[in-house]
Amino acid sequence: MIRLVIGRLDYRGVGNPPAITFKDYDNAIKLDGVPDMELKPLTRLVINKLLNVLGIQFDASSTKRLSDVFEYCVQCSWFSGFIGFVGEALPDKAIATVPVPMIEPLSSIIGLALAFNTGLEVELYSDLWPLLTDILSQAKALGLRLTIHTSVLDYNRIYVFDEVVRRYIRLPRIDVLTGSTDFSNKIEVVGESYRTPTLQPTSLRAEPSVTEPRVDEGVLNAVRTLGIELGGVSTLKALSDLVGSEAVIKAVSMGYLAYNPMDLTVRLSAKGLALLRAITEEENQGGGEGG
Repeated sequence: MIRLVIGRLDYRGVGNPPAITFKDYDNAIKLDGVPDMELKPLTRLVINKLLNVLGIQFDASSTKRLSDVFEYCVQCSWFSGFIGFVGEALPDKAIATVPVPMIEPLSSIIGLALAFNTGLEVELYSDLWPLLTDILSQAKALGLRLTIHTSVLDYNRIYVFDEVVRRYIRLPRIDVLTGSTDFSNKIEVVGESYRTPTLQPTSLRAEPSVTEPRVDEGVLNAVRTLGIELGGVSTLKALSDLVGSEAVIKAVSMGYLAYNPMDLTVRLSAKGLALLRAITEEENQGGGEGG
């Protein structure tokens, strides 16, 4: 079963254990990092395809372990700080939560590598899936069970999925508003049969809850430089050269900058724009008081 879930992170995409997910379910065993597995030949091929799609010049065919890809691939090194590899094996007969952020291309690379290498049911996040239909077709041919969460809907490529789940959205006419218009718990399921069931609330969290870290001067400088000096968008290298790669990585991880792996650019997110406005207002007030 290859399933696509659009815009419903609260949808439970894994069934019975053993299974792997990026979410923090109540009954899941949370691992301290990504299991550093010895890669199978097909898994290396999958990783190579992903890197090729991203325009990253690296041949993973000679790597032995998953961590080798991030250690030896120069263009992968900047986002390797988002993950940690551990020697512990995946637990038997359990749902394992592997801490992988929903930041591309990490989520696609790690999620698909785990799926192909272990053969277990895997739930992952990928906005790159429209470019990976050959990989998904191979997964279906192998009988793998995959649930891909995404915010991307491409009608020309959803044929590769057995089932598509998305938020149920209805725009009723004003003159027929006779019942409830709350569709927050409804989902639209398209597969062998069409249905719109009610999604029961769950206690899962899309990512382990963490306290918002303090915004340090490096992040403030990255937001200020990108917004004021570079017009809100820049290549990753140009911004890193100006403020340092560590500040850029931290700003992306905190959600102030959005990174596009397709063209290696960063831009201010809505959260980053709000921070830039706050920085600008504070600086203007400080200038006014000084005058």
